Amino acid sequence: MDEKLFKELEANLKEAVKVAKGASKPKSIYVVLTPAQIKAIRASVNMSQASFARAFQLSTDTIKGWEQGKRKPDAAATNYLRLIRANPELVLKTLAA
Repeated sequence: MDEKLFKELEANLKEAVKVAKGASKPKSIYVVLTPAQIKAIRASVNMSQASFARAFQLSTDTIKGWEQGKRKPDAAATNYLRLIRANPELVLKTLAA
């Protein structure tokens, strides 16, 4: 393991300990969506996996992987799913522009 990576991991662990003890607030928060929540987002717009993927410009395999828990969306994809959940019509309108 190279020294730069080790120092980065060490700094992250120290920060995690501070957060766990309540001595510090996290620098960033990563929202995790469960497979059931992802499926619920898709169900809320009444679309199949294929039509959801097509409409929101995602891969059908990606949607399947997320819903089956085989893959996890990264931070950007999680935020995109949260936007879809909040206002699917706006996202679709934006994508069509």
